[in-house]
Amino acid sequence: MNDSLTGPADQPTRPYRIWIFEDHQCFRELLADFLEAIPGIEIAGTEDDEELLYQAVDAGQVDLVILDLHLQGAGGFRVMERLKARAQMPDVLILSGQATTHSVGTAIRLGAIGYLQKTAPLEELYPALECVRQGQGYFSAGPARLLAESMAPDATSAAFSDLTLKEVDLLTRLAHGVSAKEIGAAFQLSPFTIYRMRTQLMRKINARNLQEIVTYALRNGLMDPALVR
Repeated sequence: MNDSLTGPADQPTRPYRIWIFEDHQCFRELLADFLEAIPGIEIAGTEDDEELLYQAVDAGQVDLVILDLHLQGAGGFRVMERLKARAQMPDVLILSGQATTHSVGTAIRLGAIGYLQKTAPLEELYPALECVRQGQGYFSAGPARLLAESMAPDATSAAFSDLTLKEVDLLTRLAHGVSAKEIGAAFQLSPFTIYRMRTQLMRKINARNLQEIVTYALRNGLMDPALVR
């Protein structure tokens, strides 16, 4: 297989600039080392700092974001929502440890161009990057099947389909143990308002306590199971 991502010899191309947004440092460094060895690839950044990412995107320094959905605090969907709001959204390739009908469907609706599971061999990044760079989608086998399921009219429960992106963000943060005060600061809302939003959210998903919120988040791919082991 030709693993170069450069164009034809008579067409000089600039490097394809990738930002790795992943909060596990060991995996992030492994992925960066692997990608840097591919001709035509440049690592634009590896920090899991949202503001640094957005600054680089706004400056036109990022072509592709490789994004983990299971992030502490903000959550990958919120990062995608903010990327989508930029004047020029970069391509986004999801590389996550878990895939569900909801996580795949939501990622695509928010603009992801592909979805890989971390259980896939690193070598699968070769065809994935080739496709993404050419503007084509790429999905490993599991996410591809789930994408088809997510398009079905009855793919999502009525209660879950009623959640707004902010409620999904709130749900993700609550499941990860983020306090109402911290969520309020992130949302620029008072803790009282966050408590009220939490009550409404729990009613929507039929959760009676934090454990049931965590269970719901796990079932719908909003949380890495390894975090609760």
